[in-house]
Amino acid sequence: MAHRGFDPGGRENSMRAFEAAVRLGVDFLETDLRVTADGVLLTFHDARLDRVTDQRGRVDRLPWERVRQARIGGEEPIPRLEEVLAAWPRVRVNVDLKDAGTIGPFVEAVRRTGSRGRLCVASFSDRRSADATGALRRDGPVAWSPGVRGAARVVLAARRPSRRRWTARRACSCPWGRGVGCW
Repeated sequence: MAHRGFDPGGRENSMRAFEAAVRLGVDFLETDLRVTADGVLLTFHDARLDRVTDQRGRVDRLPWERVRQARIGGEEPIPRLEEVLAAWPRVRVNVDLKDAGTIGPFVEAVRRTGSRGRLCVASFSDRRSADATGALRRDGPVAWSPGVRGAARVVLAARRPSRRRWTARRACSCPWGRGVGCW
């Protein structure tokens, strides 16, 4: 799995980074999701543009017209999730919902692209993950991984043999049948 793609130049979550990972044979990408003030869903880790782009400001307070001018590493535009999904239709993607504002645009993008079967929903927040997967489950199974509390339940259950299977099955969901976790 390529975390934020693979680019030795540090252009994380860029089309170049994802392309480099796919060329290496990676078939599972990981990316983070943020949303602009006007609801455009981006593959971007930070709440602010400052660290990795040539622009400044909070992503969720800026319109897409401004954010689209930012360049990761001064070179690469910030991609939208739909661009990443379209570019590599056979690649599975683990998406980390970074804040509550990403849930609605994410669910809409997944339905628009028909990509539910290629995604694993993740978040440090169990609530965000549950809200997103709950909205998508009407359409069929959704892969997801636990947030902080869910992961803690798995660790605690490992110490109690009688609860291991029960807790592990409820902590992660995988419609592909490859065990606990997304993949």
